[in-house]
Amino acid sequence: MQFFRLIIFLIFVVSFINYSTSQQQQYSSTITVPHQVRAGYWFSSSGRYSPLTGIDVSLYTHLYYYSVSLDPADSSIALPPPEQLPLPTTFSTTLKTGNSSVKTLLSVATDNHQVNELNTAFSAMAGDPARRAAFITSTIEFARAHSFDGLDLAWQFPSSSSDMANLGILLEEWRASISNEAGNSLSALLLTATVYFSDHLFEGPENNLDYPIDAISRNLDWINVLCFGYHKNSMVAAADAALIDKTSHSSTSYSIGSWLDSGVSSSKVVMGIPLYGRSWYLKNKEKNGPGAQVVATGPRQKLSNQSGVMAYFEIENILNEASST
Repeated sequence: MQFFRLIIFLIFVVSFINYSTSQQQQYSSTITVPHQVRAGYWFSSSGRYSPLTGIDVSLYTHLYYYSVSLDPADSSIALPPPEQLPLPTTFSTTLKTGNSSVKTLLSVATDNHQVNELNTAFSAMAGDPARRAAFITSTIEFARAHSFDGLDLAWQFPSSSSDMANLGILLEEWRASISNEAGNSLSALLLTATVYFSDHLFEGPENNLDYPIDAISRNLDWINVLCFGYHKNSMVAAADAALIDKTSHSSTSYSIGSWLDSGVSSSKVVMGIPLYGRSWYLKNKEKNGPGAQVVATGPRQKLSNQSGVMAYFEIENILNEASST
């Protein structure tokens, strides 16, 4: 008989903490980096079971609205579907009622359900000067209109050398526009990016694909490194956010080290910590540790509505059940 077992790896939000060392860095920047970043991502799709009013904002220095996407027609940001409105327009004001010092950022991202389509749209935007300008203008205008303190780019992921080169150009132009818009009277918007676990992409149509480190160092306040999801398509039970893995690059130790070795300042590297669990149907219930053979991902959850992935509160509910193992 197939046996269901939950492996918990320490999604209401994905949290990020600042990684800091005394290591000498290759690049310098005039951008002021906060001493500490304790950021959380609030997923717009979670509004039906995890309301904004349930967030303890005292725990965070920064909170991200994740996410709005890109309109392929004109490369401006696209508003979420009607059932998620007016959340992006009230996100900042709602959260700042509980903590006026918390900073809010709007994340512009590829949609998990339309990755290929939206990666193509991001690529087209980044590679065309007119589309880049339209994108940049729309993000700044939306952020200012709805009291966001910053913007985040979660392009998952650039897939060619031209994408990476164009990403560098986009960041340069975006930072320049943010500085010009602020002038001498406004605080400049923050600008961050949510990036692959390594500065070098291992998965994709091209090999030897590296992020534009110079542009990142000069123009971003910090990067949020996705230190998880290392084995999301695995057919064995595996640590989704392994701190150390001596047999491969799929670990947080390698992840953070690669970004620091690339030359990005440690003050700009923010380590992602996943607050979710993965589950599987095991081939043999007696073999249930890491590396155990599985036959399928775990059941679809009622509220988070995902197969093989469980939100933090769903993990808590299972652990509180008398029959849980």
